[in-house]
Amino acid sequence: MKSPVILAIDQGSSSSRCVAYDERLQVMGSAARPLATARPGPGMVEHDPAELFDGVWATLAEVRRGVDAPIAGIGIANQTETFLLWDPDSGEAVTPIVSWQDQRAGDLCARLAEDPAAERVAAVTGLGLDATFSAPKLAWLLARDPSLRGRAEAGELRFGDVACWLAWKLSAGAAHVSEPSNACRSLLVDLATLDWDDGLLELFGVPRALLPAIRPSDRPGLQTSGAVAGFEAPVAAMLGDQPAALFGHGCTRPRMAALTLGTGAFLWLNAGPERPQAPPGVLATAAWDSRRAGRAYALEAFCANAGNALAVLARVGLGSDAPPAPDWGRERPVVVPAPAGLGTPHWHPADRITVLGASSATTPDDLAAAGMAGIAHQIADALKALDAVNSTDTLRVGGGLARNREFLQTVADLSGFPLEVAADLEATARGIAAMATLAIGGQLPAEAHRVAQTVSPALAEAQRRTERRRWREAVAVHVREASPA
Repeated sequence: MKSPVILAIDQGSSSSRCVAYDERLQVMGSAARPLATARPGPGMVEHDPAELFDGVWATLAEVRRGVDAPIAGIGIANQTETFLLWDPDSGEAVTPIVSWQDQRAGDLCARLAEDPAAERVAAVTGLGLDATFSAPKLAWLLARDPSLRGRAEAGELRFGDVACWLAWKLSAGAAHVSEPSNACRSLLVDLATLDWDDGLLELFGVPRALLPAIRPSDRPGLQTSGAVAGFEAPVAAMLGDQPAALFGHGCTRPRMAALTLGTGAFLWLNAGPERPQAPPGVLATAAWDSRRAGRAYALEAFCANAGNALAVLARVGLGSDAPPAPDWGRERPVVVPAPAGLGTPHWHPADRITVLGASSATTPDDLAAAGMAGIAHQIADALKALDAVNSTDTLRVGGGLARNREFLQTVADLSGFPLEVAADLEATARGIAAMATLAIGGQLPAEAHRVAQTVSPALAEAQRRTERRRWREAVAVHVREASPA
């Protein structure tokens, strides 16, 4: 008989994936389905619940057929801040899935910011009052639809992140549960206690009857239903996608950080078992709460532009699919590529690309290299902010853009950090599989988080200071020109 496998569900913004791992965390099979994104109005970003669930179910079925082995358990990692409401009797959604990218509650956040009670948001949650997080958008939905609010207050609806809803569906409604790394992204949880906060529920007008129980990340206490999932196995672990990537990179002790290079660039630092104080421009959040791995908090820095910016630069003629590495020895332009705004530590929302210092001698390769350097500079800015009070001693890198060696070298050169590149770049699925393995009593193999290569800085310190100074000057111009008069 074949050895049991762990099925890792990695449900993201553009696709749903399932990966089967054996007891040594070796990939036995995988499947993926695309997920469409709808933009029904200004600032609105949604997914179809039926399409999402059908995609998850199909990948589970395909992988099970391919590996033909017993299922020891499943783990679910998901796009954090994304949520929906559903009917507990039918399990069917009563709202679209509202994406983390959705900004429909921006005006609501601006109004709430004037309420003295709003000062508690950052103090209690470690996050900012921003429409990215769930509670403002949930408040927007409830205010727009009185019947929805009435049903919510009567206990006739359920709220949850995508992992919460998938666990509900796959277990045939056995329990309504979430876990800290997801629940904390709602703006409704006290980061110190990892429980719902009554003052924040009142601020956002959220009925407690809507909310799931918050359980440890590796103890959801659910079993899949054979009638729904097609098999019976423990739902062994649940995590948000970036915490799962942090765990998947083996960043299980303080001062270890993970950099995920995808559409954007996400930096997460393991801050240890006690709630951290975040430096300016950095978020504090929960990473996991586990019986086997303990409790870990994290500091998060975010770069809005990575793979998305390379694509935009290529489309507008300022880059290419494979931009060359910068030639540090010659004068060239500085490009500030911010089609999704600037993230940590600037937090400037303007969609803008600024080019400074171009001349008649500037070539297309110069612009492409400067565009790539501009993305690397943003990551260096975020690393500096993250490192301000928590000296990072290990930086592990994954994600699709980590396959670009020239880009990795540019990040290392401009940040001054050596980059440990993972052998398995898809750390989210690996991380939730590792957490699920521990949850069912397994052990992680010594090679579970193998590093394939280290990319070390090769730029002289004096040259790095010059490049960083030129970047800061360009950002100052970018922000000034992009800001309203």
